[in-house]
Amino acid sequence: MEYREIKEKELTKELFFEFNRYQEVKECLRKVDGTWAAVKNPFTEQWRDEDYEVLIRCLKITINTGGVVFGAFLHGVLKGFASVEGVPLGKQRNYLDLSSLHVSYDLRGKKTGRRLFQMASEWARLKGAQKLYISSHSSVETQAFYRAMGCVEAKEYDKEHVAREPYDCQLEFVLERKVILYMGISLDGYIADANGNVNWLGGHDGGYTGDYGYGDFAKQVDTILMGYNTYDQVVTELSPGKWPYADKKTYVLTHKDIEDKPGISFTRESLEVLLSRLKREEGKGIWICGGASLAGQLMERNLIDEYHLTVMPVLLGKGIRLFRENQKECLLKLISAHTENGVIDCIFRKRWI
Repeated sequence: MEYREIKEKELTKELFFEFNRYQEVKECLRKVDGTWAAVKNPFTEQWRDEDYEVLIRCLKITINTGGVVFGAFLHGVLKGFASVEGVPLGKQRNYLDLSSLHVSYDLRGKKTGRRLFQMASEWARLKGAQKLYISSHSSVETQAFYRAMGCVEAKEYDKEHVAREPYDCQLEFVLERKVILYMGISLDGYIADANGNVNWLGGHDGGYTGDYGYGDFAKQVDTILMGYNTYDQVVTELSPGKWPYADKKTYVLTHKDIEDKPGISFTRESLEVLLSRLKREEGKGIWICGGASLAGQLMERNLIDEYHLTVMPVLLGKGIRLFRENQKECLLKLISAHTENGVIDCIFRKRWI
């Protein structure tokens, strides 16, 4: 089975010639007196030509509005597909809509739907969504699939979905949080000079008042991970007397016995245990703030989802390197790049398909 992204030009009637949407339904879930129960509602469902025409138009709109369509192909023939919309939902705009997930009748029960769901979830996670929203068919079999994937009843119902399909079940799936390495580096890959200083961070004009994209980035994260050396540099050199990340929860990994402070936890937890726990909690992205040792451990384990680097117009020649020698290969995709006062602000994401 081949799983890949489907491009807009592929969305034709011919793509669905051997796709069989047939489903025989005997029972559906209905909420009775506030409790979900299976009720008899026998019918069969099979898409007609006009249904595929509507589907193709909708999937093209999905792609053209920033969403994605994934397909499962057996010997080049489409046997399953899933789509995620690019426009956020919810009062906090923290949902992305899993607008479709279907597997051909002859391939159900072979984990094709599970793999498509995982691909859709990963795409939404890397887009910065906190949850998937699923307005799904209420048949017992369909609901059993989504429950097995970890979906639960949505805390916030989308009114448009409910109005369009009042008998659908409104579900959500909590996504793991995105891990972002955000750091300023020299053109030759150093994060500090030979003396550990970072006074070279800046662009051509020393009086420039721009933030090199920091303001937009800061809105995407609410948790910070850093090593003790980075913490010490912040409180003694970069911002003495005022903690600059008061609106975020900070974890400092250290072997020292230090009492926690408001908003700052000093932890001896292993990196794997701490990060695994934080990724499963609800929230925004997790910022890997420093230093080189912490970043190196995460890169070695391929745990960084996004590299957001501000490249300064300076060659240091020596100092503390961000990237180690003999670093494992990690394929990346350039998401954006722009210059500001001679500084290159660029974002790369891990390539996973």
